[in-house]
Amino acid sequence: MAPRHLWEMNLRVSAGLRCQYLQSCSSVCTSSPPALRYSSTTTSPSPPPTKAPSKVNGPISTLPAPLALPVRAKDQPFFPAYALALGKAYLAFYKTGVKHIYTNFKAARAVQKHLDDAHASSLKAAVDAGALTRSDFQLLVRNWHDVKRVPVFALVFAVCGELTPLVVVAVSSIVPWTCRIPKQIESDRRRLETRRAISFRNLTSAPPEKGGVDGLGRMELLHISWSLGLSSNLWDWLGGRLPGLPTWVLRRRVARRVEYLKMDDELIRNSGGVKEMEDEECRMACVERGIDVLGRSDKQVRADLEAWLKSSQMVSVERLLLTRPSVWPIGVTENSKQGTIL
Repeated sequence: MAPRHLWEMNLRVSAGLRCQYLQSCSSVCTSSPPALRYSSTTTSPSPPPTKAPSKVNGPISTLPAPLALPVRAKDQPFFPAYALALGKAYLAFYKTGVKHIYTNFKAARAVQKHLDDAHASSLKAAVDAGALTRSDFQLLVRNWHDVKRVPVFALVFAVCGELTPLVVVAVSSIVPWTCRIPKQIESDRRRLETRRAISFRNLTSAPPEKGGVDGLGRMELLHISWSLGLSSNLWDWLGGRLPGLPTWVLRRRVARRVEYLKMDDELIRNSGGVKEMEDEECRMACVERGIDVLGRSDKQVRADLEAWLKSSQMVSVERLLLTRPSVWPIGVTENSKQGTIL
């Protein structure tokens, strides 16, 4: 399958930074308003119980911060006051996103150090040994995704300034995940689902009975690439009669994603399951598996993810990527509003 060094990340630092980060996060999450003064005849209320860090959800700092945009008055002109307020809101959002990248970078270095020392830098070996939670796994993956995009995104932001939100919608791939605005995320998902639907209509070959990326043909590799967004749409125009990346590049990218999904599936099962996942984490996991999420309730999305996890224990991941949820071994009713698993 994918080479081991695919998921190896060259980040090093002392484990103390990780502890310091977790302690700071814990203090923020459990902080409460100052206690009021009570008379001697009343007892102070007991502090709320501390919630243990989630093992299955990625750290909240790996997600985009809430975007609070100013409300425009009915007769208020766009320039200059409202435009200035809007620019400040986006500036604060991107500033928070960059801070989160740095926070995640520091936390990921400690996890990576443990990976280097105990498992020879092999992410798969750590997952197989049960040494990682899904939260740590997603911290490493999302941090690496964002760190690679910081230089180009910083350049775009320096050039475009307040116009950055208009530009990044067109070139979403250069934006770190923590800096993606809601409109951009929805646009990306809609574009991906449209492309996936077209690809499913054009997919005529039956899915392979046996697993393994090496046994997939070019059209099957193209479908998985289109369905999961593993390559830019520009390659479809450059390829002529044979659109898309060269076959050997497609095979390598698909193999990497399949290996990632296998590890993520195992960690979800071992870290609490779908029932412990936040709604947005479920949607992100479904998008990574080629499952439509737009216009669907949280319950339907969870049902699809549950069906994937159960089906992937019966058939190969490659087969699931080449079929719709309605025909999986553990299928989900196509039009069910409740998201019932068959």
